[in-house]
Amino acid sequence: MFKFDFKLTSGDKNVGTVYLPNKNSRNIPVIIYCHGWNGNRYLSDYPTMLPICERAMQENIAIVAFDFFGFGETGGDHSKMTYTRWKENLAEIVSWVISQPFSKDDKIGCFAVSSGTTAALRLAAEDSRLAFIISVATCATAHFNMHTGGPAKLLADNLVSLVADGTANILNVDFGIDFFIDTISKAPIHTVKQIQCPVLFLQGTADNTFRCADAKMAYDLMVEHNPRASYISVEGGNHGIDNMPEIAAEKAFEWLLGGL
Repeated sequence: MFKFDFKLTSGDKNVGTVYLPNKNSRNIPVIIYCHGWNGNRYLSDYPTMLPICERAMQENIAIVAFDFFGFGETGGDHSKMTYTRWKENLAEIVSWVISQPFSKDDKIGCFAVSSGTTAALRLAAEDSRLAFIISVATCATAHFNMHTGGPAKLLADNLVSLVADGTANILNVDFGIDFFIDTISKAPIHTVKQIQCPVLFLQGTADNTFRCADAKMAYDLMVEHNPRASYISVEGGNHGIDNMPEIAAEKAFEWLLGGL
């Protein structure tokens, strides 16, 4: 395996790492890892990515991991994060990957986890460059951090102060109104019917209620318009299925190699 780091020169100047089967890899499929909230590009911090990367190297597939705005070495003020910004980060990464000699441009897809799925699904709804998505712990609606009531309730409860440039706290970050409007009005559930690339919703049954529901709802909406959508549940799999990484990797590649 050959590994190197990179940093984009545009946008949020995202920092990333490329894993190649060998130094001279050319014109091969690429899996872009989209981490979740409080995540980063380091594969060892998400156990499922270790067998995913190992299997990818065996199958002559590149892995590109990067830090979204607000996290890892990309950094940035968390309070300025929106999922539109993350979607744009991913679009920048896709453009960079296409410019590299190792990539097969019509075989670039995502392995996305939790909040990373929001960016991947939103991008796929408007950008045909993504050839596939594996969506784990899918965040298709605005139903997250529900012990505080979730984004919609926080927006309603704090509307007056938010309109007056105030903030409301979610996920331990004080966000302004732009975050809440973006999260609610542009949630992927509104646009999944527009996605035409193959999508696998890979969902652990022991994940929280909202992620289980989001995966099933997104799949049900998508499959009516996209016969290449699939849904696989992993019995006992937790959030991210990182308690069963080998099984998650096996399911992902069984599906992926059937279509690549």
